[in-house]
Amino acid sequence: MTTDADVIVAGAGPAGSIAAYTLARQGISVLILEKTQFPRYKVCGAGLTHKILAEIPFDVSPVFETSVHNIVFSSGFKEVFKRTSAEPMLYCTMRDKFDHFLLRKAIEAGAKILYDVKVTGVKQDQEMAVVETPGRSYCSRLVIGADGASSAVARSADLRKHIMPGLAWEAEVTADPAIVKAYSQTVFLDWGAFPGGYGWVFPKKDHFSIGVGGPASLTKGMMNYYDGLVAYLADGPWLSGSGTAATNAASGGRNRAYSIRVFETLSMKAWPIPVRVEKSLFHNARVMVAGDAGGLTDPLTGEGIYYAVRSGKLAAEASLKFLGSAAPSLASYSEAVNDELMTELLEANRIKYLFNAVPLKIHRLVRDNDRVWRAFGKVLRGERWYADVRKGFGKWKMLWRLTCLISKWVSDYREKRFASRIKHQAEPSQ
Repeated sequence: MTTDADVIVAGAGPAGSIAAYTLARQGISVLILEKTQFPRYKVCGAGLTHKILAEIPFDVSPVFETSVHNIVFSSGFKEVFKRTSAEPMLYCTMRDKFDHFLLRKAIEAGAKILYDVKVTGVKQDQEMAVVETPGRSYCSRLVIGADGASSAVARSADLRKHIMPGLAWEAEVTADPAIVKAYSQTVFLDWGAFPGGYGWVFPKKDHFSIGVGGPASLTKGMMNYYDGLVAYLADGPWLSGSGTAATNAASGGRNRAYSIRVFETLSMKAWPIPVRVEKSLFHNARVMVAGDAGGLTDPLTGEGIYYAVRSGKLAAEASLKFLGSAAPSLASYSEAVNDELMTELLEANRIKYLFNAVPLKIHRLVRDNDRVWRAFGKVLRGERWYADVRKGFGKWKMLWRLTCLISKWVSDYREKRFASRIKHQAEPSQ
């Protein structure tokens, strides 16, 4: 049986497009199967850190909408303060524009794409892989599953193990254009309101992206949290100019002229956030999974773009070795993902438990300790890694491990207790 391509990529998000671009640039025939038409809306704050940009092999600045220098922090909508960086901490974009830009680069490099083709599964034998869709089957030597959190490729290849579900709700909202401009360099971040939960406001060119996220087990409480976030933004207190939200709050003032009042909700959608919590296989014979399909999402922030781009590149590198007979299997891909990406994500998971155990303590550390703030900024920009937190303990590493174990127990207990409270509140009174 003849093949339709050397490599079939399921999904044209960042993982799929970067993998396709990398392979096509090396003369490999690539076919992308995408279930929708592009550009398409994607639930995401769409903040591009320097770490992400360093992994993309071409300039993506044409899709930047804003650059972020300020973060306004709050904990459960209280204890508000602002931190500022002279250098941009990240750049905001819209995922429909960003993803379409990456896909066009892959096509320009030589990859082919078929739209409106939904992959339903993969079968394979010793010679090839067969990608199944409702219309027909497609054959290739290798398959890269980059088809998102509900990946059919991952399910059919038995690569969905050890994944913890999270959930995010996000809305694109309009506001007073003067307010949008005033906060064009500011991200709002609320954390610690409930175990594992967080809310965000990202500035875009002509509107705001407002979202909330957290463990899927706490889904029932998220819309109330979103409503609280919107009310908090409308009420302030915020300051314009060189002042800070912290000094405004301390003085008891409320400059409502600079509050964020939602004019219109353009869209609101939910999206699963898959988080892999153990090292495991990311390949099975001729199939690999990347990005959300592999559960490669930051458990602390919900960010997945970096891990999508990086895993897409690693999948392409493993494909090149296999197709060029430099490697007898795709095992190098699982090894690279586990050694590089999962090591970092597991460390992020430990830090998440620590934060969930003492959220207000960490909130105040970021506010009051310049060293902690600088470390936070370096991790955000990609200049430091989560693993550096553990390394910073030096000879006291055993204390770090013990702290993480205790924090996990406390975090799990708080999450279960909060879930029980939501359940009881939702039950009709007798």
